[in-house]
Amino acid sequence: MARGNKCKAAWKAWEKEYAKKEGGKKEATRERKEFYCDNGTIKLRPSTDADVPLTDKEIKANKK
Repeated sequence: MARGNKCKAAWKAWEKEYAKKEGGKKEATRERKEFYCDNGTIKLRPSTDADVPLTDKEIKANKK
């Protein structure tokens, strides 16, 4: 299975949990930028000391 497909399924499952609450879909849309997908696992996006979330590019650079 391709990496994109794993992430697509993971995001659907993540959003499904939010959909259970009233206003959950809007909340999921707002909070999605705080998370990222790593090989099919949704994780909280790391941040700097200034509480600024790292971009995908910065996360990949830190993994090396």
